[in-house]
Amino acid sequence: MFEIIINLILTSLFLQFQAGQQLVAPVEGLASRLPEAQLRQLIETAPQKKPDASLGVAVTAESVLVVDKKTNKILYEKNSGQARSIASLTKLMTALVFLDHNPGWDEVVTISGDDYREGGISYFIAGEQVTVKDLFYGTLVASANEGAAALVRVTGMNPEEFVAQMNAKAQALGLTNTVFADATGLRDANQSTAAEVAVVLRAALGRPEIAGAISSESYNIDIINKGVSRQIVNTNKILGQQFGLDNIQYWVEAGKTGYLEAAGYCLASQVKNGDNKVLVVVLGSKSLQDRFTDTKSLAYWVFNNYFWQ
Repeated sequence: MFEIIINLILTSLFLQFQAGQQLVAPVEGLASRLPEAQLRQLIETAPQKKPDASLGVAVTAESVLVVDKKTNKILYEKNSGQARSIASLTKLMTALVFLDHNPGWDEVVTISGDDYREGGISYFIAGEQVTVKDLFYGTLVASANEGAAALVRVTGMNPEEFVAQMNAKAQALGLTNTVFADATGLRDANQSTAAEVAVVLRAALGRPEIAGAISSESYNIDIINKGVSRQIVNTNKILGQQFGLDNIQYWVEAGKTGYLEAAGYCLASQVKNGDNKVLVVVLGSKSLQDRFTDTKSLAYWVFNNYFWQ
């Protein structure tokens, strides 16, 4: 029953985005909102498990979900309804809310000492002047916590007001097990499930501004008042990486990382095999390397145990 509900959430979200509308129905009302003919068509075109498919794949992650990007069919899951701390995966929602209040990409922002947050590497230094676009990319590419704090500030909202907008958007997306406590992801109380992170990832990928950032392997930040450029590298170390065997190759197209002690190592990503794409969410992997290995193992297993029609 749980898998059916999550499939309805993801499928309904897909249809609503195609229609240019935002999902506003509660989870329990999704079944009645989904046109039967459209649901049947999606089911008929969804990937099918091969008759000789293996039982599954071993991963270190506590919770995982893999869904087909086109039809939103769940292809693999493990504890995908378990609520967990999600660390910097939070920044996907931060970016979505920010886009609703963007003052302009070229607006110049002076980094404040109040933007500094403990945890992670600081890529923006107090007194430096950068554009809003550079803050946005720094937040998503390098997972800069001070970048996220500065993005909140330039919207004109205080942190509490911004977080309230994040939680409102989660509710608008039909997410019932997702709650946000801050915009950086540094608080353990930022929680979601693998299934609902997949919904947030899909929404984020639906915005070209976010998709462009989380698919960038590196980015150059221009420090305007210093006349220098600072290169940042994506925290997703397998971004743009091909893997597979012989002439069958898979490609990691986009993704966002997260880590806290309470969350473990997390990664939400999009992986493609030719024209076929899957969303892969891993929460609570045992190590930094494990979150990448888990993601590749899951994608490899799915692409080798399902066939696309």
